[in-house]
Amino acid sequence: MSVLQIVPSSPTPHHLLLPPQTHQPNKFQKAPRTFPADADEPASPSSSWVETLRSHSRNNCFHSALRTYVDMTAAGALPDHFAFPAALKSAAGLHDLASGRQLHAASIKFGHMSSPAAVPNSLVTMYAKCGDICNALKVFDRISEPDQVSWNSIISALCMFEEWEMALEGFRIMQEHGFDESSFTLVSVSQACTSVGKRDGRRLAKELHGHGLRVGLYSDGKTYTYNSLITLYAKLGSIGDSVALFDRFDDRDIVTWNTMISSLAQNERYMEAMDVLHRMVVGGIKPDGVTLSSILPVCTQTDLLDSGKEIHAFSVRNDGLCENSFVASALVDMYCNFGEVVKARLVFDGVSEPRLGLWNAMISGYSQNAFDEEALELFIVMEEAAGLCPNATTLASVLPSCVRSKAFSSKESIHGYVVKKGLGSDKYVQNALMDMYARVGKMEVSWKIFSCLGARDVVTWNTMISGCIVADQLTEAFQLLSEMQRTRKRTAECKEAEDECSTYEGLDYERPNNITLMTLLPSCASLTALVKGKEIHGYAIRNRLDYDIAVGSALVDMYAKCGCLTLSRRVFERMPKRNVITWNVLIMAYGMNGHGEEALKLFHDMVARREVRPNEVTFIAVFAACSHSGLVNEGLELFNRMKVEYGVERSPDHYACVVDMLGRSGQLEKAYQLIKTMEPDSNQTGAWSSLLGACCIHRDIKLGEISANQLFELEPNEASHYILLSNIFAASGLWDRANEVRKRMKEMGVRKEPGCSWIEVGDKVHQFTVGDSLHPQSPQLHAHLDALWEKMRKEGYVPDTSCVLHNVDEDEKEILLCGHSEKLAIAFGLLNTPAGSTIRVAKNLRVCNDCHEATKFISKIVKREIILRDVKRFHHFKDGSCSCRDYWSGIIGA
Repeated sequence: MSVLQIVPSSPTPHHLLLPPQTHQPNKFQKAPRTFPADADEPASPSSSWVETLRSHSRNNCFHSALRTYVDMTAAGALPDHFAFPAALKSAAGLHDLASGRQLHAASIKFGHMSSPAAVPNSLVTMYAKCGDICNALKVFDRISEPDQVSWNSIISALCMFEEWEMALEGFRIMQEHGFDESSFTLVSVSQACTSVGKRDGRRLAKELHGHGLRVGLYSDGKTYTYNSLITLYAKLGSIGDSVALFDRFDDRDIVTWNTMISSLAQNERYMEAMDVLHRMVVGGIKPDGVTLSSILPVCTQTDLLDSGKEIHAFSVRNDGLCENSFVASALVDMYCNFGEVVKARLVFDGVSEPRLGLWNAMISGYSQNAFDEEALELFIVMEEAAGLCPNATTLASVLPSCVRSKAFSSKESIHGYVVKKGLGSDKYVQNALMDMYARVGKMEVSWKIFSCLGARDVVTWNTMISGCIVADQLTEAFQLLSEMQRTRKRTAECKEAEDECSTYEGLDYERPNNITLMTLLPSCASLTALVKGKEIHGYAIRNRLDYDIAVGSALVDMYAKCGCLTLSRRVFERMPKRNVITWNVLIMAYGMNGHGEEALKLFHDMVARREVRPNEVTFIAVFAACSHSGLVNEGLELFNRMKVEYGVERSPDHYACVVDMLGRSGQLEKAYQLIKTMEPDSNQTGAWSSLLGACCIHRDIKLGEISANQLFELEPNEASHYILLSNIFAASGLWDRANEVRKRMKEMGVRKEPGCSWIEVGDKVHQFTVGDSLHPQSPQLHAHLDALWEKMRKEGYVPDTSCVLHNVDEDEKEILLCGHSEKLAIAFGLLNTPAGSTIRVAKNLRVCNDCHEATKFISKIVKREIILRDVKRFHHFKDGSCSCRDYWSGIIGA
């Protein structure tokens, strides 16, 4: 709707910019006047009207400017070549294309489309800002004598629509026609240079820089030309050139400082950005809202929460900067990234009229911290109470909460809402929808969305890879990684002339980034896919991604979970910077591999270095390490000191770890008493589960029943609780009671997770389930196991039939034991890998007593090291012994 449909102050209503004929002076009627005029003088433009109109336009009072124009024409004053540019600027500022078109018609009627070019130039800008590039080009083509401003206007318009090649071509033609470029020309061309690929862009940037120096455009005292050049080099990855320019430029204004800080931050030169901020303040330049919104993400990336809080305090003390929507959005984002969601909400509530970007930041913060109900509630308030329409960012942020929230039952209905809002074709929303469908188990829909996407960026590939991993389609995830690197992106040139692109010249590969690697490495870890993990590590080194803290931490974790502690430690030591996650991963790795003393030493080293502070997860890792290595006294000592010395509150998870530690060592009663000291309203599920597991190891029926009954109330649908209690009864020969538990489990509709093991051979991961007969090599595997069985018996192996929890005869039990998934995986490794090589197997459940004992004999007979990782820890078998020294949770698996 045009703003000009507002009734002006004139007694006669006007809704058209084109003055009606009845308002023009003629021989029958005098034009109405607001200001005195000579009766014999013909109607002419009033300088007072025009000055008022131009004043409103200069002060960005666009509604007032257009009302003045209407009143002026109603009063009979004719607009001139000064009035039209001011009115057109106002229409452009309001994105009011309808009013702009009326002004265009009026300018034609009154003959202002020829010379001078001020009116056509303003029309070019107006059409561009109102989203109509076609009419902007038409107006430009019809300018009979274009001037420098005409060329600047059309080049700027083309850049606005990302028509980079046409903008550069326009610059070339401008020079051919003998027009001198201005500082404004260079700013627009700088934008175009950033979008033709880094190699060509750097060449053009150097040419543009040199040309500007020759014609004196970088020595005219106009800082924005220098600022645009700093930005240009930074966007092309030549941040060193940006820094050199910045250091040599003496007439820096606040925009120059902000440009340098933002450029360094975007190129991940975080500490240098902080240094520039310090120099800026010391130099007497007061940071503004742009400064703060640029530097706050740096605090997030460098784990400098205290610095972020200092900046927050500065924003509160100075000019109410904390109420600036951009600063508030950056503060909300920072606090949410540090997990301090309550503080983020305080910042949000402190802004009286939050813009859409701030709403998005708060909704996203809630969602990324799994405050799903709060995210959904805020989304509803934003639309219904604040009256704001969600955009693509809003929906991409709230979709993960829709998936996870139990209160939001109809997950797929959000897709319909997206379509109704006209955002179904937005790439970011499509990525979020792909993720949503993967998480609700509808991968076929995710694949359909993915296949329909034309241009796929790295985020799209990462989303689909992540979806495959969530859906347990791990083979497909690694296939996507390969396909991603084979797929080529079309450049802007090919987009313009798609049919002419018959070769691969000028096309680039889509490169996996740090997010891609962080998504895939945990899968390599869970499957003990060491070969694939090493390939990803090699890629990370070649592309300098191994310096990323998150990638480095994932590599440490991957090698540790593949049983390669030496490589894990080597990656850890080579990382230039480590965070608490990196330390926690390595401490946990040593603990899982039975090196409790080394884990404790690493913990104390972490504290002594003061590189990071231990957190809640650190103590979980330390207690788990003490539990696996029987370091009960050391673990209890830390448990008693953790609050006083390290400032970490005891959580239910810590109690569960200590109960497990006591239980494994046979101190079941002490573990039971520890649970009774927990707060009644705390989550005791983990602690009771640990005690039940310990009762299964030590066959304590009394405490086992107490633990199980507590768990049946807390988690009635968890299969492991029923199985453990049944195992306790079965191991003690109480078959009737074991069957009763199994019957109750069946009546409740609870199903046990089947035992499953994985082994990587070549470039493929093979999966085996208990009693597997579907694998192509199943006959050979069972035959090989039978042969091994006989050799093992001669060495003294006696099958532990107590691990078979079925009331069948002994021979039948031995047959069942032979089909356990880890035995099948080990046999496959023996048949398909070179003699003497290490065999790595991962299992989803705890290894049973018999498989543990059998693997010791196998390692001795075949003279191979066998690394078996179950759900709780690593077992390194070599020469007939295990790294756990038989101090482990012998809970029955399959």
